[in-house]
Amino acid sequence: MPCKAQLERQGSVNTWHVYQPELSIRCVCKSCNNGWMSDLESQTKKYLQPLLMGEKCVLDFSSQTTIALWSLKTAMVLEALDQQQQRIYTQQEREQLQKLSIIPWRTSVWLATSIDRSLFLSAKNRHMSAEDTSKISGASITMAFSHVVIQVFTIRVPPEVGPSTCVTANVRCGPWEQATIQIWPAKTTPVMWPPQLALNSEAGLDALAERFSTTVLGENEVESLIV
Repeated sequence: MPCKAQLERQGSVNTWHVYQPELSIRCVCKSCNNGWMSDLESQTKKYLQPLLMGEKCVLDFSSQTTIALWSLKTAMVLEALDQQQQRIYTQQEREQLQKLSIIPWRTSVWLATSIDRSLFLSAKNRHMSAEDTSKISGASITMAFSHVVIQVFTIRVPPEVGPSTCVTANVRCGPWEQATIQIWPAKTTPVMWPPQLALNSEAGLDALAERFSTTVLGENEVESLIV
């Protein structure tokens, strides 16, 4: 039975919020933009389109995996808004996603739905510093596109924490099991879309984006989530 390493939150080193439907980020070369990224966009479109329209559907293993890959690609592109030292994803991980479709280790992806399709959001919270490899660090990136809300959470653990170690993260108490659907690691059994609960406009989006920021909360306001 694996032991548990508790992921404690010590405050955000870096945070950004962007509310705008069109955001130009100049970090992608022409060959990537017209090559593997374009191919991934095409593969994802058939799975993502019904979600964007608010339609009920079933997400099998293949659709979960494809949307998760697209989510990581989008999160990595959004990180170009940060200085190099503040980014959670390494150049090696970006190349592994491009060439091998490998999602970084200890990464989780969730889907949620918003009742307001006019809201577009990208938000990042950096938890602890990544410069000290002896400590646990991580980042949560939340993106809203019409009815679809995606949250990507990646953590880093010290080298002595082995791959079989179960790591838990502190999260704000909330109805997350009813409001989110985890698609990565992908499940072999299909999941139903949309989730039972929808996010209520801007307040709901902010609550999801901030759910891993727990430093100022009391013990009864925090719960554990295995990641």
